[in-house]
Amino acid sequence: MPPASPTRLFPQYLLLCGIMLTGCASTPPVVEEVEAPLRTGDIHDFSGNWEKNYQLSDDFNARFSLYVADIQRVFSNTQGRSDRELAALAGTGVNVDAINGLARFTDEITRTPMIEIVQDDGSINIDREDDFTLYCAYQDRQYSSSTNVFGSDTCGWNQERLIFQMALAGGLNITHQFSISPDAKLLNVTTRVSSDLVAVPIVISSFYERFVPTEEDYNCVLTLTRSTVCNQSGKAK
Repeated sequence: MPPASPTRLFPQYLLLCGIMLTGCASTPPVVEEVEAPLRTGDIHDFSGNWEKNYQLSDDFNARFSLYVADIQRVFSNTQGRSDRELAALAGTGVNVDAINGLARFTDEITRTPMIEIVQDDGSINIDREDDFTLYCAYQDRQYSSSTNVFGSDTCGWNQERLIFQMALAGGLNITHQFSISPDAKLLNVTTRVSSDLVAVPIVISSFYERFVPTEEDYNCVLTLTRSTVCNQSGKAK
């Protein structure tokens, strides 16, 4: 049975609130704008098993260095800005704790090494290794939205891209965007994490290659005396 909401939130979101967001329980969430839903018949098939290609994917440390440079550029370039923009910029400030908390959280949720996707005409289930499962019911190609004690979830199709958005109390927003290459051999997952306490969002792009899982021919057990002991399936050790 699919979950009641488009996404299932794990405790790490609450942990992030404790790390970087003051008053998480009291501030109403803000949902980022999404474009019109996809037309009937244009949905792409993401079904299958996907393994991360680390050479094509963003290196987090390299991206974080560019991210810090972007923040410095935002605060150093005030020429041509209106008084309202300058006031908003001054309100955010450079919150080092918030930046580090946002970076640690983004690194954690973009490490997924493998993904298994089950999809039909009306829904998709994205099982991510070492992370929670994303689920979306996009019946009639409309966006699906729900609210919970943590905030709100929205998912659906934007042209050929599948979008998951999570708006948490305290001004934290997470967007996962899934798209597939024309030859259907590469899956791209672009994750955008933003906070009201940080002027610039963090964006990480990960690429996954399609693969066919092999059958388990061996059963392996870790023992204290003989280390790892393996045997062929169906045969005695």
